[in-house]
Amino acid sequence: MKTIPEKVIDRAWKRLNEATPEDNERCISEMAKAQPFVLAYLMAVEETLCSKEEERGGLLLLGVMFWQVLSAENPGMTQISIEQLERAEEANVKFIEELEAGSEMDHMNALTTLMATYHQAPLLNAGVAVLMGGNEEEPEIVRESIGLELLHLKTVLDCLDQ
Repeated sequence: MKTIPEKVIDRAWKRLNEATPEDNERCISEMAKAQPFVLAYLMAVEETLCSKEEERGGLLLLGVMFWQVLSAENPGMTQISIEQLERAEEANVKFIEELEAGSEMDHMNALTTLMATYHQAPLLNAGVAVLMGGNEEEPEIVRESIGLELLHLKTVLDCLDQ
């Protein structure tokens, strides 16, 4: 699949943010039919990482946006299985573990390489921007779960990018 351009991502995210709650529920319902395991995965992750119900929803909406733009590019997208999600998550956890074993310079080099070579870097960048929520200049004040949220979001993106 080709890399999704930033302008397409921006339009999709704007549509979701400006949509009524009913419209977003309809989008989630459509995703539930097309990608039930991805939706269940995102909901489970949010329930685990966000103890307060009012904190939930952001990761799910990002997942919906990823699915919308990628499925528009690939209308014949196959349904992602739980096994595919588990394999992608394992690969991402392994990557993080390897980062932890290295120095801070190794972290920076690995992340720079990831962002330069990742097929859907614009989507991943959009996810990072949303999760950082205006704290890009002071990343130390973001919530503690952001690293895990990003890991799970990348897991979904890895699977949807067929």
